[in-house]
Amino acid sequence: MPRPGPQADAAALPTTERGRRMRARLLAAAREVFERDGFLDARVTDISAAAGAAHGSFYTYFGSKTAVFRALVAETMEDLYASLGTAGEGGPPDGSPAAVARQRIDAANRRFVAMYRENTALMALFEQVTTFDPEVRALRRAARERMVGRVRHSIEQLQRDGLVAADLDAEYSAHALVAMVNGLVHYWLVLDGGFEQERVVATLTRLWAQALGLPARG
Repeated sequence: MPRPGPQADAAALPTTERGRRMRARLLAAAREVFERDGFLDARVTDISAAAGAAHGSFYTYFGSKTAVFRALVAETMEDLYASLGTAGEGGPPDGSPAAVARQRIDAANRRFVAMYRENTALMALFEQVTTFDPEVRALRRAARERMVGRVRHSIEQLQRDGLVAADLDAEYSAHALVAMVNGLVHYWLVLDGGFEQERVVATLTRLWAQALGLPARG
C-alpha cells in the first residue's frame, strides 16, 4: 500500500470512542514492537498485527512508522517530564520550610526515577531517533524546556521565600539541575551504570539542595 502524503502524519485525533480505542491499541502495539525490534527494524505490518488491526487501518491514525513513534514519545515524555520540577510546589505542610523544600525535591526525584525506569527501553530508542529525526529532536527539546521552566519556577519560589540566594541565576541553575538528574538517570538505566536506586535518589537530592544553598537538615 502506498504511503499516504505528509498530511496523514498530522492526522486529527479520532472523535469516536471506537477510534480512540483503536488509536490507543496501535500506540500500545507500536511500543511493544519498537522495544522488541528497535526503531530501524520495526515495521508497520508488525505494529498492525500486534494491534489486531488491518494493515491499511494503521494509516487512518498515523501516516508512517515515524509518525506513530513521535506520538508515542510525545505522550510518554509529557508524563515523564511532568514528574520533575515540583520542588517548590505543594508538599507536606509539616517541618521547617527548608525541610519541606528538601522533601519536595526528594519526591520529585523519586517520581522522575520511577517514570524513567518504567520507560527505559523507550527512552533509549528516543535518544537514538533524535539523532536523525528533526521532529523527534524538537519533541525532546520542547519537553526539556518545559521541565526546565518548572524547575526555574520552583527556584524562584524558594528565592521569594528567602530559602535560596536572590542573586542565584534561576534559569541557568534549572538547566544545570535538569541536566544532572537526566544525565545520571540515563547513564544508570540505559547504559547500565549498575547503581543502587536509593543511593541515586539520595545523592541527587543532596546535590540539588546543596547547589541551591538550602539550609542543612536540622
